[in-house]
Amino acid sequence: MKPPPSLSNLSLTLLVFVSCNILLLMNNDSKPKLSEKTETAFEPISFMAWRLSAIAMAYLSSMIYHGIHPSLENLLNRMQKSWKQTAITMVYIELINTASVSLLLMLSSAAKAAKGFASEAAVIAGAVYLISWLGPVLFVHSDAAYKISLIVSVEEEGCKGEKALERAGDLVKERKVVGYVLMVLTIMVEQAMSKMFRRGSALSLAQLLAMFFTYFVYTSFYYECKKKSSVEGGKEL
Repeated sequence: MKPPPSLSNLSLTLLVFVSCNILLLMNNDSKPKLSEKTETAFEPISFMAWRLSAIAMAYLSSMIYHGIHPSLENLLNRMQKSWKQTAITMVYIELINTASVSLLLMLSSAAKAAKGFASEAAVIAGAVYLISWLGPVLFVHSDAAYKISLIVSVEEEGCKGEKALERAGDLVKERKVVGYVLMVLTIMVEQAMSKMFRRGSALSLAQLLAMFFTYFVYTSFYYECKKKSSVEGGKEL
């Protein structure tokens, strides 16, 4: 029989739940009411454009971090070297996202099916306990880890897909709480920019600036974790 989840895992789980609730409240407050037809619409062009923009921002943040002039020519040259592995990582992330959403919908359905406060509390407690068992892999399936894995694909040759996600988890395994704090802060910045500019080209520009800020923060965090990992590895030797 496995021992009960540690206090640190429980604390981390509760931090995730609190953060998610805050972000959901912000998102619901800022999201305009849409018709049923609009809510179910899926725009593949917009979807692809946003993912390509994320890849471009990851490369651009890497260039700025290394002091490379952010010209279009330099950006295209930089992307030409490793765009395939970065694209593979993006596709892998989207597949994981789809699976995660399915799991959340299943838990949500279970909570709605429970009648009475005691039943709902039991479902929530069970969910917290279940996720606590997944403490070692919890960070690996967060928004922060997804973005860091994309940066790993940009920075490290041969790192793509599942390998990039595992590499991201290994680098930040001792700094998970910092990773979650950065995730909440960057999403808050993105939400704030969306509130300031509601529509048109100004909104698109604001979203791109917020996306660049997010990836630059994670690029800096990636190198900080990598440096710390190298120092600790040297001490072990």
